[in-house]
Amino acid sequence: MKIPPKLASLGKRDLIRIILLQYENTEELQAKIAELERRLLAYENAHTPSSKQLKKNTKKKDETDNKPRFPGKPKGSRGGGINIPEPDEIIEHTLDKDPISGKPLGKPIGYYKKIIIDFPDKPIKVIEHRIMKYISPVTGEIVYDDVALPNNIYGKNIQSIVAMLKNLTNSHKKIADFLRELGAANFSDAEVQKIADSFADKLEDKRNDFLEELRNAPYVHADETGFRKDGMNGYVWGVFTNTISILSAETSRARINIEKLLKNFKNVIVVDGYNAYDCFPLKQRCWAHLLREFKNYAKDNNEIEVQYKRLKLLYERLKILNNKPPDEEQITKAKLELNDIVTCLRTIKGARRLVTLVENGKDSWFTALYHEGVLLDNNLAERELRPIVLLRKTIGCYRNEKGKRWIDIVVSVLHTWKLRGMNLFQNLKAVMG
Repeated sequence: MKIPPKLASLGKRDLIRIILLQYENTEELQAKIAELERRLLAYENAHTPSSKQLKKNTKKKDETDNKPRFPGKPKGSRGGGINIPEPDEIIEHTLDKDPISGKPLGKPIGYYKKIIIDFPDKPIKVIEHRIMKYISPVTGEIVYDDVALPNNIYGKNIQSIVAMLKNLTNSHKKIADFLRELGAANFSDAEVQKIADSFADKLEDKRNDFLEELRNAPYVHADETGFRKDGMNGYVWGVFTNTISILSAETSRARINIEKLLKNFKNVIVVDGYNAYDCFPLKQRCWAHLLREFKNYAKDNNEIEVQYKRLKLLYERLKILNNKPPDEEQITKAKLELNDIVTCLRTIKGARRLVTLVENGKDSWFTALYHEGVLLDNNLAERELRPIVLLRKTIGCYRNEKGKRWIDIVVSVLHTWKLRGMNLFQNLKAVMG
């Protein structure tokens, strides 16, 4: 190794001083790196959904690849456009005279059509309803038609749109500003809250019906996420099926909250590793969480990476088994494979947490293999809680019981309707009857 001339000319004492200085700088850099890695874990860890993780497989486009970025519809393919609804109005654009010669054109020989979907020029109309009064010829009393009009000055359409905008995590101020721009000159933030409270009252029974239906489902997915109440710590609990979404805003992460939500539930619940769910006898632990945890530890440890690859192969086998009737022989082999992975992990330095994680799950890693339709992961719950996370980022916290009722009742019902493919606008209008 060639020594730089500047170092070769230095004495022993100066060299020692330089080495000590470099050592101090190295320690400082290592401390900074450790702190940055600690902060990074807050944003990307085993509980971070794959859609939110940093991409590591992005490849640069090959310069020799002449394939267009947006190739368009393949030749011979059919469909691919949008479904155009029937027109509410037809406008015919005619000509009387030739624009060049000025001579009469006569009758048209045909036409081409262009569909335009748009709001009317004045999307908000003010309608005065005059309910005529009459004197009964029999009783002499004043009678009039019992017209089904909303109690609020704003109609069913506006109230329904307000609820939909609020569900899209818009603040009351933004919603009020938007309605004023459309023509509702006096629309206020307080009006948004009033409409939200009205929907919470009207949808409460429907939410209770959905909750009762969910409690009788053969399996459910459950999860929770932080959501502060008026600056104090709190959580939103969620329980879901493919067609039902039930949310509950609470001030704690205590077990009693999920026990109250799933009262007398005896079927399968798909969950992560949080011990609040241990009160349910039939649990399916989430393999997506387990794989992310292994992947996180495998980044800097080649021995753990070997076991991570084994775990991924085991998971692929389980997915195949999960689509078939229970095969006790194959399930036993899968359990032995997972136990062997744990045995190998015991010999690896730094893998203790993974050993504990797998052992705490016990046979709950394989519950789905005995129950038709149950999934091996809890991704459904994570997807359904994502709008709540976005709402939290927008408003920071909910303030009072009104905010809790909006989450518990209105958001639950809207998400359930959405899971069922129902039109939110039309159903909200129907509620306002």
